Amino acid sequence: MKISGYLSEFSLGEVFRFLEQGQKTGCLSLKSMDESHALPFLSAASEHYLFFRYGQIVAATTTLNHQGLRQLIEQRGYLHPLTVQRVMNRYPGNMPLGVFLKSQAILDSQQIQLLFKQQVLTPIPYLFALKDGYFHFDAQHPLPLAEMTGLSASPQVITLAGLRLLRDWTPLLDKLPLADSTIVSLVSEPPSVQLGKIEWQVWEHIDGTTTIQEIAQRLNIAVLEVQKVCFRLMVMGIVEEVINIPSSSPDNASPAQDMASDLSTTSSTGLSSSFLNEIIGFLKTKVSR
Repeated sequence: MKISGYLSEFSLGEVFRFLEQGQKTGCLSLKSMDESHALPFLSAASEHYLFFRYGQIVAATTTLNHQGLRQLIEQRGYLHPLTVQRVMNRYPGNMPLGVFLKSQAILDSQQIQLLFKQQVLTPIPYLFALKDGYFHFDAQHPLPLAEMTGLSASPQVITLAGLRLLRDWTPLLDKLPLADSTIVSLVSEPPSVQLGKIEWQVWEHIDGTTTIQEIAQRLNIAVLEVQKVCFRLMVMGIVEEVINIPSSSPDNASPAQDMASDLSTTSSTGLSSSFLNEIIGFLKTKVSR
């Protein structure tokens, strides 16, 4: 199965949820279509590859040369390059490299966890800043065992944790919901994922009528912080932004009309019909909840 499309049509959060809930295995490649748009962890000339196993992310790289994890080990100073070379000569290649290194007592659990954090957790939040990005998922792509630590995590958990740790929000500022927008819940039950204190406070004030600016005033915290929280909740797929447009505006269309318009134009955007059918089914499931 191969699916592809543009991030202007389906957000990265939706793609992540589709792959996780469908328990997909394969490679998701992401590429910016804007050559002038460079990110700290994704240059304009390169793609970023995320590898999934049964819906869980197991590795992330910027090349397909199977050298990424090895280079991280050298960069962190865990092993000398010559030692790494000798280790790789012994590596059988039939198991995740991290599992092999741990079984040989070459690296310990904490070092493996730090490698996974740097490889996966650190770059993923910046991927949400891609403008005019293109994505492609290939279920036939073999998992790169030499790039795998042996650890895995839910895309939702990784994204939420990464956005919480993100210090420089500059690349994501134009992705944040507007201060005068209203946030509405898409779920009837409280989120199953563990939220932080501020996230819970913001969640409790989301009622479909209160704007982000009003939530910030009630909680006595900066508007930007509420915007960041709402963005995290949007990425998780449990809320969405409703931009407040004056009723006199001729463009004041309902969300349902917007979705219908969007779906009606997908045939001209390069989206494969198989992906469109699957994603529509996924969206219907989400709405029914």
